[in-house]
Amino acid sequence: MTTLGWDERVKLAQQYAPYLVLFPEDKNLARPGKEVDQIGDYHPRGIGPLLERSTIYPGFWYSLKELNFAEIFNRTKRRPATLDNLAASHNPNDQLLLFGPSIPNPDRAWQAYFEILGDDRDRYPLTTYARVQTRLEALAACEREKISLGADEVGRPFFKPNTAREDDVSLQYWFCYYFDDWANVHEGDWEGISIFLQRNESGYEAIGAGYYAHETGTRRHWTEVERIGDHPLAFIAAGSHATYFQYVPEGYFTTIPALIIPILNVKLRINASSTRVDRVANEQAYPPLEPRVETLPDPIGPTNPNDPAWQHKKWLSFPGMWGTRIFSGLGYGGPTGPAYKGVKWHNPFTWVERNCGPDYLVY
Repeated sequence: MTTLGWDERVKLAQQYAPYLVLFPEDKNLARPGKEVDQIGDYHPRGIGPLLERSTIYPGFWYSLKELNFAEIFNRTKRRPATLDNLAASHNPNDQLLLFGPSIPNPDRAWQAYFEILGDDRDRYPLTTYARVQTRLEALAACEREKISLGADEVGRPFFKPNTAREDDVSLQYWFCYYFDDWANVHEGDWEGISIFLQRNESGYEAIGAGYYAHETGTRRHWTEVERIGDHPLAFIAAGSHATYFQYVPEGYFTTIPALIIPILNVKLRINASSTRVDRVANEQAYPPLEPRVETLPDPIGPTNPNDPAWQHKKWLSFPGMWGTRIFSGLGYGGPTGPAYKGVKWHNPFTWVERNCGPDYLVY
Protein backbone atom coordinates (compact mmCIF):
# COMPACT_ATOMS: atom_id res chain seq x y z
CA MET A 1 0.00 0.00 0.00
CA THR A 2 1.31 3.47 -0.92
CA THR A 3 2.04 5.82 1.98
CA LEU A 4 0.46 9.26 1.66
CA GLY A 5 3.21 11.80 2.24
CA TRP A 6 2.98 15.35 3.53
CA ASP A 7 3.41 17.07 0.16
CA GLU A 8 0.67 14.95 -1.40
CA ARG A 9 -1.64 15.75 1.52
CA VAL A 10 -1.08 19.47 1.04
CA LYS A 11 -1.78 19.10 -2.69
CA LEU A 12 -5.05 17.21 -2.09
CA ALA A 13 -6.13 19.74 0.54
CA GLN A 14 -5.63 22.57 -1.94
CA GLN A 15 -7.25 20.73 -4.84
CA TYR A 16 -10.57 20.05 -3.08
CA ALA A 17 -10.79 23.06 -0.77
CA PRO A 18 -14.38 24.35 -0.55
CA TYR A 19 -15.51 27.73 -1.83
CA LEU A 20 -17.73 29.42 0.76
CA VAL A 21 -21.05 31.16 0.17
CA LEU A 22 -21.45 33.62 3.04
CA PHE A 23 -23.51 36.62 4.01
CA PRO A 24 -21.37 39.77 3.71
CA GLU A 25 -18.94 40.68 6.46
CA ASP A 26 -20.12 44.26 6.88
CA LYS A 27 -20.34 46.05 10.24
CA ASN A 28 -23.00 48.39 8.85
CA LEU A 29 -25.41 45.49 8.36
CA ALA A 30 -27.40 43.92 11.16
CA ARG A 31 -25.59 41.17 13.03
CA PRO A 32 -26.56 37.64 11.92
CA GLY A 33 -28.86 36.95 14.88
CA LYS A 34 -31.27 39.73 13.93
CA GLU A 35 -34.50 38.66 12.21
CA VAL A 36 -34.27 41.22 9.41
CA ASP A 37 -33.53 40.99 5.70
CA GLN A 38 -30.20 42.81 5.50
CA ILE A 39 -27.83 40.86 7.73
CA GLY A 40 -24.11 40.24 7.81
CA ASP A 41 -22.09 37.43 9.32
CA TYR A 42 -18.74 36.44 10.73
CA HIS A 43 -16.38 34.84 8.24
CA PRO A 44 -13.98 32.01 9.15
CA ARG A 45 -10.66 33.78 9.64
CA GLY A 46 -8.80 31.19 11.68
CA ILE A 47 -7.97 31.37 15.36
CA GLY A 48 -6.26 34.77 15.18
CA PRO A 49 -9.28 36.98 16.02
CA LEU A 50 -10.18 34.69 18.93
CA LEU A 51 -6.73 34.97 20.48
CA GLU A 52 -6.07 38.67 19.97
CA ARG A 53 -7.80 39.96 23.14
CA SER A 54 -8.47 36.71 25.00
CA THR A 55 -7.18 35.26 28.24
CA ILE A 56 -7.17 31.63 29.41
CA TYR A 57 -9.20 31.03 32.56
CA PRO A 58 -9.43 27.66 34.38
CA GLY A 59 -13.11 28.06 35.20
CA PHE A 60 -15.00 29.01 38.36
CA TRP A 61 -15.61 25.50 39.76
CA TYR A 62 -12.06 24.31 39.05
CA SER A 63 -10.60 27.42 40.70
CA LEU A 64 -12.94 27.02 43.66
CA LYS A 65 -11.98 23.36 44.08
CA GLU A 66 -8.30 24.32 44.04
CA LEU A 67 -9.02 27.27 46.40
CA ASN A 68 -7.39 29.46 43.79
CA PHE A 69 -9.25 32.66 44.65
CA ALA A 70 -6.73 34.75 42.75
CA GLU A 71 -7.84 33.06 39.55
CA ILE A 72 -11.50 33.63 40.40
CA PHE A 73 -11.38 37.30 41.26
CA ASN A 74 -8.14 38.71 39.83
CA ARG A 75 -8.15 38.96 36.05
CA THR A 76 -4.45 39.89 36.04
CA LYS A 77 -3.63 36.32 37.08
CA ARG A 78 -5.16 34.91 33.92
CA ARG A 79 -2.80 33.85 31.15
CA PRO A 80 -2.76 35.55 27.75
CA ALA A 81 -4.16 33.32 25.01
CA THR A 82 -0.88 32.73 23.19
CA LEU A 83 -0.03 29.62 21.19
CA ASP A 84 2.53 28.59 23.80
CA ASN A 85 0.00 28.97 26.62
CA LEU A 86 -2.57 26.96 24.68
CA ALA A 87 0.01 24.21 24.16
CA ALA A 88 0.89 24.25 27.87
CA SER A 89 -2.73 23.74 28.95
CA HIS A 90 -3.66 20.30 30.28
CA ASN A 91 -6.89 21.34 32.00
CA PRO A 92 -10.12 20.54 30.11
CA ASN A 93 -11.84 23.20 32.24
CA ASP A 94 -9.71 25.93 30.67
CA GLN A 95 -11.66 28.38 28.56
CA LEU A 96 -10.91 31.39 26.42
CA LEU A 97 -12.49 34.53 27.76
CA LEU A 98 -13.18 36.96 24.95
CA PHE A 99 -15.29 39.35 27.03
CA GLY A 100 -15.75 37.94 30.51
CA PRO A 101 -19.51 37.61 31.24
CA SER A 102 -21.04 34.15 31.41
CA ILE A 103 -23.64 35.23 28.83
CA PRO A 104 -21.80 37.06 26.02
CA ASN A 105 -23.40 40.15 24.52
CA PRO A 106 -23.86 39.61 20.75
CA ASP A 107 -23.99 43.34 19.98
CA ARG A 108 -20.69 43.84 21.77
CA ALA A 109 -19.19 40.85 19.95
CA TRP A 110 -20.21 42.27 16.54
CA GLN A 111 -18.56 45.59 17.38
CA ALA A 112 -15.41 44.04 18.87
CA TYR A 113 -14.95 41.76 15.88
CA PHE A 114 -14.62 44.65 13.44
CA GLU A 115 -12.36 46.49 15.85
CA ILE A 116 -10.04 43.48 15.75
CA LEU A 117 -10.16 43.20 11.97
CA GLY A 118 -9.51 46.91 11.52
CA ASP A 119 -8.74 48.17 8.02
CA ASP A 120 -6.21 45.45 7.20
CA ARG A 121 -8.23 42.26 6.81
CA ASP A 122 -5.30 40.51 5.17
CA ARG A 123 -3.86 40.18 8.67
CA TYR A 124 -6.54 37.56 9.34
CA PRO A 125 -7.44 36.20 5.88
CA LEU A 126 -10.37 33.92 5.11
CA THR A 127 -9.03 30.52 6.25
CA THR A 128 -9.89 26.86 6.41
CA TYR A 129 -7.84 24.28 8.31
CA ALA A 130 -7.47 21.04 6.35
CA ARG A 131 -6.78 17.63 7.83
CA VAL A 132 -5.91 14.76 5.49
CA GLN A 133 -6.23 11.23 6.87
CA THR A 134 -6.24 7.73 5.45
CA ARG A 135 -8.65 5.05 6.56
CA LEU A 136 -5.76 3.06 8.04
CA GLU A 137 -4.84 6.08 10.17
CA ALA A 138 -8.47 6.52 11.21
CA LEU A 139 -8.70 2.89 12.31
CA ALA A 140 -5.46 3.23 14.27
CA ALA A 141 -6.83 6.37 15.97
CA CYS A 142 -10.01 4.54 16.99
CA GLU A 143 -7.97 1.71 18.48
CA ARG A 144 -5.75 4.19 20.33
CA GLU A 145 -8.76 6.16 21.66
CA LYS A 146 -10.74 2.97 22.43
CA ILE A 147 -13.56 3.94 20.05
CA SER A 148 -15.69 0.91 19.18
CA LEU A 149 -16.65 0.45 15.54
CA GLY A 150 -19.24 -1.77 13.94
CA ALA A 151 -17.96 -4.44 11.58
CA ASP A 152 -19.52 -2.71 8.55
CA GLU A 153 -19.00 0.97 9.52
CA VAL A 154 -16.98 1.97 6.50
CA GLY A 155 -18.57 5.28 5.53
CA ARG A 156 -21.69 4.24 3.66
CA PRO A 157 -23.10 4.98 1.18
CA PHE A 158 -19.85 6.18 -0.41
CA PHE A 159 -17.88 3.06 0.52
CA LYS A 160 -19.27 -0.46 0.56
CA PRO A 161 -17.69 -3.16 2.75
CA ASN A 162 -16.16 -4.86 -0.27
CA THR A 163 -14.79 -1.60 -1.74
CA ALA A 164 -13.36 0.10 1.38
CA ARG A 165 -9.56 0.14 1.42
CA GLU A 166 -6.92 1.23 3.87
CA ASP A 167 -5.72 3.96 1.50
CA ASP A 168 -9.14 5.66 1.24
CA VAL A 169 -8.77 9.31 2.21
CA SER A 170 -10.87 11.80 4.16
CA LEU A 171 -10.32 15.54 3.76
CA GLN A 172 -11.65 17.48 6.71
CA TYR A 173 -12.00 21.25 6.37
CA TRP A 174 -12.50 23.07 9.66
CA PHE A 175 -13.84 26.62 9.86
CA CYS A 176 -13.16 28.72 12.95
CA TYR A 177 -15.54 31.63 13.63
CA TYR A 178 -15.28 34.39 16.18
CA PHE A 179 -18.83 34.16 17.47
CA ASP A 180 -22.02 32.11 17.18
CA ASP A 181 -25.10 34.35 16.98
CA TRP A 182 -28.20 32.29 16.34
CA ALA A 183 -30.89 30.67 18.51
CA ASN A 184 -28.27 30.71 21.26
CA VAL A 185 -25.10 32.77 21.46
CA HIS A 186 -21.58 31.76 22.42
CA GLU A 187 -18.00 32.82 21.88
CA GLY A 188 -16.02 30.82 19.34
CA ASP A 189 -17.46 28.41 16.81
CA TRP A 190 -16.04 25.39 14.95
CA GLU A 191 -17.85 23.90 11.95
CA GLY A 192 -16.73 22.12 8.79
CA ILE A 193 -17.14 19.55 6.07
CA SER A 194 -15.54 16.26 5.02
CA ILE A 195 -14.77 15.04 1.50
CA PHE A 196 -14.02 11.39 0.79
CA LEU A 197 -11.59 10.13 -1.84
CA GLN A 198 -10.67 6.77 -3.26
CA ARG A 199 -7.50 5.93 -5.15
CA ASN A 200 -7.71 5.07 -8.85
CA GLU A 201 -5.18 4.45 -11.60
CA SER A 202 -4.27 8.13 -11.98
CA GLY A 203 -4.39 9.27 -8.34
CA TYR A 204 -7.52 10.00 -6.31
CA GLU A 205 -11.14 10.76 -7.12
CA ALA A 206 -13.80 12.26 -4.86
CA ILE A 207 -16.83 10.06 -4.25
CA GLY A 208 -18.85 11.90 -1.58
CA ALA A 209 -19.04 14.63 1.04
CA GLY A 210 -20.57 15.23 4.46
CA TYR A 211 -21.45 18.74 5.64
CA TYR A 212 -21.61 19.49 9.37
CA ALA A 213 -24.72 21.17 10.77
CA HIS A 214 -24.87 21.53 14.55
CA GLU A 215 -24.51 18.09 16.18
CA THR A 216 -25.25 16.18 12.95
CA GLY A 217 -25.13 16.88 9.21
CA THR A 218 -26.07 15.74 5.73
CA ARG A 219 -24.27 13.86 2.96
CA ARG A 220 -24.27 13.71 -0.83
CA HIS A 221 -22.55 11.69 -3.50
CA TRP A 222 -19.92 13.76 -5.30
CA THR A 223 -21.89 13.85 -8.55
CA GLU A 224 -24.65 15.73 -6.70
CA VAL A 225 -22.44 18.30 -4.98
CA GLU A 226 -22.52 21.83 -6.41
CA ARG A 227 -18.96 22.84 -7.16
CA ILE A 228 -16.55 24.88 -9.23
CA GLY A 229 -14.16 22.38 -10.76
CA ASP A 230 -13.03 20.18 -7.86
CA HIS A 231 -14.02 22.81 -5.28
CA PRO A 232 -17.39 22.11 -3.61
CA LEU A 233 -19.65 25.01 -2.67
CA ALA A 234 -20.37 25.25 1.05
CA PHE A 235 -23.38 27.38 1.98
CA ILE A 236 -22.85 28.80 5.47
CA ALA A 237 -25.88 29.51 7.67
CA ALA A 238 -25.97 32.99 9.16
CA GLY A 239 -24.89 33.10 12.79
CA SER A 240 -24.98 29.35 13.45
CA HIS A 241 -22.42 28.57 10.70
CA ALA A 242 -23.95 25.19 9.97
CA THR A 243 -22.94 24.09 6.47
CA TYR A 244 -25.36 23.14 3.69
CA PHE A 245 -25.10 21.88 0.11
CA GLN A 246 -27.27 24.49 -1.60
CA TYR A 247 -29.29 27.67 -1.31
CA VAL A 248 -32.89 27.31 -0.16
CA PRO A 249 -34.96 30.54 -0.14
CA GLU A 250 -36.97 29.63 2.96
CA GLY A 251 -33.91 28.40 4.85
CA TYR A 252 -33.34 25.09 6.60
CA PHE A 253 -35.56 23.98 9.45
CA THR A 254 -33.48 22.28 12.12
CA THR A 255 -34.24 20.64 15.44
CA ILE A 256 -31.69 21.23 18.17
CA PRO A 257 -31.54 18.80 21.16
CA ALA A 258 -31.57 21.38 23.95
CA LEU A 259 -33.79 23.92 25.67
CA ILE A 260 -33.53 27.44 24.26
CA ILE A 261 -34.27 30.40 26.56
CA PRO A 262 -35.42 33.01 24.02
CA ILE A 263 -34.85 36.16 26.10
CA LEU A 264 -31.28 35.20 27.03
CA ASN A 265 -30.57 33.39 23.74
CA VAL A 266 -29.02 30.57 25.76
CA LYS A 267 -29.10 26.84 24.95
CA LEU A 268 -29.28 24.72 28.12
CA ARG A 269 -28.05 21.16 28.56
CA ILE A 270 -31.57 19.85 29.17
CA ASN A 271 -33.34 16.97 27.43
CA ALA A 272 -35.63 19.00 25.17
CA SER A 273 -35.66 20.18 21.58
CA SER A 274 -35.99 23.52 19.83
CA THR A 275 -36.80 24.18 16.18
CA ARG A 276 -35.05 27.03 14.38
CA VAL A 277 -34.38 28.13 10.80
CA ASP A 278 -30.89 28.34 9.32
CA ARG A 279 -30.69 31.05 6.64
CA VAL A 280 -28.12 30.63 3.88
CA ALA A 281 -26.98 33.11 1.24
CA ASN A 282 -27.70 32.91 -2.47
CA GLU A 283 -24.54 32.36 -4.53
CA GLN A 284 -26.00 34.60 -7.25
CA ALA A 285 -26.10 37.57 -4.88
CA TYR A 286 -22.97 36.66 -2.92
CA PRO A 287 -20.35 34.96 -5.12
CA PRO A 288 -18.39 32.11 -3.50
CA LEU A 289 -15.20 33.07 -1.68
CA GLU A 290 -11.96 31.10 -1.83
CA PRO A 291 -10.30 30.62 1.58
CA ARG A 292 -6.63 30.18 2.27
CA VAL A 293 -5.89 26.52 3.12
CA GLU A 294 -3.73 25.70 6.13
CA THR A 295 -2.95 21.97 6.26
CA LEU A 296 -2.78 20.57 9.79
CA PRO A 297 0.21 18.40 10.75
CA ASP A 298 -1.94 15.55 11.98
CA PRO A 299 -1.58 12.59 11.71
CA ILE A 300 1.74 13.45 10.00
CA GLY A 301 3.49 16.73 9.29
CA PRO A 302 6.31 18.15 7.19
CA THR A 303 9.81 16.70 7.52
CA ASN A 304 11.29 20.13 8.25
CA PRO A 305 10.86 20.73 12.02
CA ASN A 306 10.95 24.49 11.40
CA ASP A 307 8.05 24.42 8.96
CA PRO A 308 5.34 26.89 10.14
CA ALA A 309 2.72 24.14 9.83
CA TRP A 310 3.99 22.66 13.10
CA GLN A 311 2.68 25.73 14.96
CA HIS A 312 -0.83 24.36 14.47
CA LYS A 313 0.03 21.53 16.86
CA LYS A 314 0.06 24.07 19.70
CA TRP A 315 -3.56 25.11 19.42
CA LEU A 316 -4.76 21.67 18.33
CA SER A 317 -3.62 20.28 21.66
CA PHE A 318 -5.65 22.80 23.72
CA PRO A 319 -8.17 20.66 25.69
CA GLY A 320 -10.40 23.50 26.86
CA MET A 321 -13.19 25.54 25.34
CA TRP A 322 -12.83 28.20 22.65
CA GLY A 323 -15.06 30.62 24.53
CA THR A 324 -16.52 31.16 27.97
CA ARG A 325 -18.71 28.55 29.63
CA ILE A 326 -22.32 29.61 30.12
CA PHE A 327 -23.69 29.33 33.67
CA SER A 328 -20.50 27.42 34.59
CA GLY A 329 -21.36 24.68 32.11
CA LEU A 330 -25.15 24.40 32.52
CA GLY A 331 -25.58 26.12 29.18
CA TYR A 332 -23.69 25.38 25.97
CA GLY A 333 -20.78 27.82 25.77
CA GLY A 334 -17.68 27.97 23.62
CA PRO A 335 -16.95 24.67 21.83
CA THR A 336 -14.01 22.35 22.19
CA GLY A 337 -11.45 22.35 19.38
CA PRO A 338 -11.46 19.91 16.44
CA ALA A 339 -9.11 17.37 18.04
CA TYR A 340 -11.55 16.93 20.96
CA LYS A 341 -14.61 16.09 18.85
CA GLY A 342 -14.32 12.35 19.43
CA VAL A 343 -15.12 10.09 16.48
CA LYS A 344 -15.83 13.12 14.25
CA TRP A 345 -12.11 13.92 14.40
CA HIS A 346 -10.59 10.47 14.79
CA ASN A 347 -12.67 8.67 12.16
CA PRO A 348 -14.75 10.91 9.88
CA PHE A 349 -15.65 7.87 7.74
CA THR A 350 -17.61 6.45 10.66
CA TRP A 351 -18.91 9.80 11.93
CA VAL A 352 -20.52 10.66 8.60
CA GLU A 353 -22.12 7.23 8.42
CA ARG A 354 -23.50 7.54 11.94
CA ASN A 355 -24.52 11.20 12.02
CA CYS A 356 -25.07 12.50 8.47
CA GLY A 357 -28.32 11.55 6.79
CA PRO A 358 -28.84 11.75 3.03
CA ASP A 359 -29.72 15.25 1.88
CA TYR A 360 -33.49 15.18 1.34
CA LEU A 361 -33.21 17.80 -1.42
CA VAL A 362 -31.67 15.31 -3.83
CA TYR A 363 -32.29 11.82 -2.47
